[in-house]
Amino acid sequence: MKYWSDIQNTLKDNIALGTKFLLFFLATYIFIMAEQYGIWKSPILILAIFSWFFLQGKTRYIVIWIALFSLLVFDLYPFYFRVGNHHFVLTFMVLSVILYFYHKRRHILLKNIQMLLVIVVATSAIQKLISSQFMSGEFYYYMMNRGFIFNVLHPLFSESLEVAKSNSDQIIELQATDPNLKESIVLTNIFPSLGLFSRIFSWITVAVEFIVAIAILWKPKSKWVHLLFIVLILSILCTRLETGFMALLAICGMFLCRNLSLRLLYAMIIIICMSLIIAKVGFH
Repeated sequence: MKYWSDIQNTLKDNIALGTKFLLFFLATYIFIMAEQYGIWKSPILILAIFSWFFLQGKTRYIVIWIALFSLLVFDLYPFYFRVGNHHFVLTFMVLSVILYFYHKRRHILLKNIQMLLVIVVATSAIQKLISSQFMSGEFYYYMMNRGFIFNVLHPLFSESLEVAKSNSDQIIELQATDPNLKESIVLTNIFPSLGLFSRIFSWITVAVEFIVAIAILWKPKSKWVHLLFIVLILSILCTRLETGFMALLAICGMFLCRNLSLRLLYAMIIIICMSLIIAKVGFH
């Protein structure tokens, strides 16, 4: 019971817990990205590590945030068209936290996180909706037949995995041929009626994302909204191991959530995603 009491005390302050998880994610992400242009990033990393060991209290904390934030902004210049969407989301989240250290108003920080989350989820749905390739089911059809989606479940369906591997090998062989020969291949469906399933799944994906975005905008602190949001995160992780992006979405959810049990669930999702990122499993 004492351990559960300690966990409850930790979960009570959503902003303190959310900023800790965000800082851990930020530091991990920065060190992964530090392989690029390391010679220029080294002084800033040295400053952050120095402040951690030798500065005290709030000064140390703010210096670390600002130092790591500057590296996030720096990476936008050489990799603007290459970094994932989570890089931009992380940048705005960190900026919101740094501003919170200045104005000290919880409601402003939570409103910034809420609107950022609504924009991210709604934009994702809109991008899919205006893509004829996605709404027709072609995207899911191609990705599933190559084994790039639902790969978490592949060990349970070994026959489908073999079919997906065969399809991938055919595509690789086709790419190596002369395009002037106009050769073509026919993919083998990993299960019957895949085309219809892909089309239905595409529409369900867009509908759920719109519903989640509207729900977070309307009632960002509702228990049922967060249950729906957690289901969305877990569904995406089962579809494709987007560990980095889902960790950030879970951190946003933790900031906005009032229910201690759901905060604990968010924490578990973040910890699992972070562990997979460190182990270099998934897409981060």
